[in-house]
Amino acid sequence: MDNAFIDNWQDYSKNAVAAAKELETINTQVIEKLTGKQMELANAAFETSTRYMSSLSEVKGYQEIVSEQAKLAAEFNEKLIETARSTADIMTESRELYQAWVEKNMKAVTGGIDFSLPGFAAPKKPAAKKAA
Repeated sequence: MDNAFIDNWQDYSKNAVAAAKELETINTQVIEKLTGKQMELANAAFETSTRYMSSLSEVKGYQEIVSEQAKLAAEFNEKLIETARSTADIMTESRELYQAWVEKNMKAVTGGIDFSLPGFAAPKKPAAKKAA
């Protein structure tokens, strides 16, 4: 039996393992970035809540409470919009990373590795039928 098939299969397997490791690295980076943004947003929510609760003991009237609520809501809204924008940037960047990974590995898969077995012919295409 020809060892070319086994050698090709080993090359293919090595390429598949390398591709999986690259994908793992990309996934880890994306998850770390997104988790960081979630933590920033959670911290901002916690900070806003803490500031609101502490302001309740400092304000003297209803109008001041409403004013403080509006101020805190505006600050939190800014943080929320900033986080949404940076998350969109992360998603765009990750899409580009995934796209590059797929293109690179599709080239590796279709890059001339021959898995045909000696003695087995490729199936022939059926002849085109003539129109009646």
